[in-house]
Amino acid sequence: MAVTRPRLLAVPGRAMPLRRLQSGHVGDYVAWLLVGTSLLGAPALPGVLGN
Repeated sequence: MAVTRPRLLAVPGRAMPLRRLQSGHVGDYVAWLLVGTSLLGAPALPGVLGN
């Protein structure tokens, strides 16, 4: 089923740019982890620093 990729499991056209960003290599997972951590941690930084 995964080899033929029936229409039910097909990726919609609007998701293709995201699909190109994530190729499945380990470096992609590390990069997305760092991006997510930075985006979630940046708003908390002033509270942590006490400014």
